Amino acid sequence: MKAMQAIKRGSGFGGLLDYALAMEGGIPRGKVIGGNMSGLDQKSLAKEFGISRRIRPDVEKPVWHNSLRAPAGEKLTDEQWVKLADDYMKRMGFSDEHQRTYILHDDPDGQHIHIVASRISLSGKLYLGKNENLKSTKVIQRLEKVYGLTITSSRGQSYKCPVC
Repeated sequence: MKAMQAIKRGSGFGGLLDYALAMEGGIPRGKVIGGNMSGLDQKSLAKEFGISRRIRPDVEKPVWHNSLRAPAGEKLTDEQWVKLADDYMKRMGFSDEHQRTYILHDDPDGQHIHIVASRISLSGKLYLGKNENLKSTKVIQRLEKVYGLTITSSRGQSYKCPVC
């Protein structure tokens, strides 16, 4: 499993959620498989993310995003992705009070999830995330071993999220 790009921070949740949950030929490109939010579509998730955003209006970039890809030809169940993503977020330093959603894309070129999170916890604490790309690489390497996944090279895959 690899991170597909550098971790991104942004000012708005809407565009990222629109991309991750877009329709392609009348079929949803992605589906919400987990996280700690109740919303299942862009509108309801954006509204929920507004809760943490209103707690700290001083934070210019409350959005945190990373994508994790399974090795070519490998697929995980929704439950496996959720367990892995929850563990990943905990190891990255997020608490259960940080809103987040996991959106699965089961593309022909590889299965991956988008992790969309608020850097602002529901108690107002801000996730700072120092050296988070390096930390993410180390966390992923550890998770590959813990979960018995294919061990991949430390180099990320060449994918660029069009809205990130």
